[in-house]
Amino acid sequence: MYPVSPRIRIHQYDDLPDLVKPEISKLGRPWHKLPKLMNDSFDILDARLSIYFLKKLRVNAALKSMTFAIDQNYKNAQIFSTPYGNIAFVIDRILLLNILHDYYGLSKDSNHVVPDDTLPVTKTEERLKSKLGLELTSLVISKETFGEDLDIKVDYSTLISQWSWCITFTLEGYDHGSFTVLLDHRHVDQMLASLRSPDTSQNSAPSAPLSPAQIERLFDTLPLKLNGRLASLNLTVAQIADIKPGDVIPIAINEPLPVFIGKEQIFEASIAEDRSKLFLCDIYDKTTEKHYE
Repeated sequence: MYPVSPRIRIHQYDDLPDLVKPEISKLGRPWHKLPKLMNDSFDILDARLSIYFLKKLRVNAALKSMTFAIDQNYKNAQIFSTPYGNIAFVIDRILLLNILHDYYGLSKDSNHVVPDDTLPVTKTEERLKSKLGLELTSLVISKETFGEDLDIKVDYSTLISQWSWCITFTLEGYDHGSFTVLLDHRHVDQMLASLRSPDTSQNSAPSAPLSPAQIERLFDTLPLKLNGRLASLNLTVAQIADIKPGDVIPIAINEPLPVFIGKEQIFEASIAEDRSKLFLCDIYDKTTEKHYE
């Protein structure tokens, strides 16, 4: 009889989810939860992007998918500053040109208005890119995804090419091109911190006051640490100075044994040994001395 081997399930490569491979320096931190954080807000982002493109740009567009990557290099990103550091925005030129043509009502089916990304960049294209960068980044990096709303400003003085994490968005209705939001390590750390300690103060209802019986029960179950003074010895400074290695110091075991909570003695007890362990027994109340005249 031969042993039965475990079943092996084979998946197609295209069916596998996008995997994020963190470096050794990122181990121990929940980087793998960042894609889930964004995907959980997919419907919210889809609605916001659809409303934005329709109202601001007169374009019908929707969120199709999001992909994620770690440690990416972008040389010509549009950089913004926030209280935490820097974030950036990158958009493929073919997508920008398609949005620009739709915004001005040009038909992409006409031969003479098909976007040509080999032509020089125009001022109109630059203005639209700047507008999209600031407003789309503010839509994406919001309270739902980042944990709080950020004050995002254009930063012309900072030069950054290496980014810790990036999110690439593809739009429904545009077959070519995508835009990407880039985050530095400070923003990623803040997102990881929000995952470790989510803010539940707004969702939590005010708790009812505790009854006297509940307060008494909580007080009775408070943990306390008992300390027993097994032995004590009074020495002068001169005697301590004369102690040498190998000297035998005589001590007397306290009987009964004083037991303390912190520095306050609460009772006295005898000490017993059982299976190489010491136990307190025969507990005596601490009596105060009374003086009579």
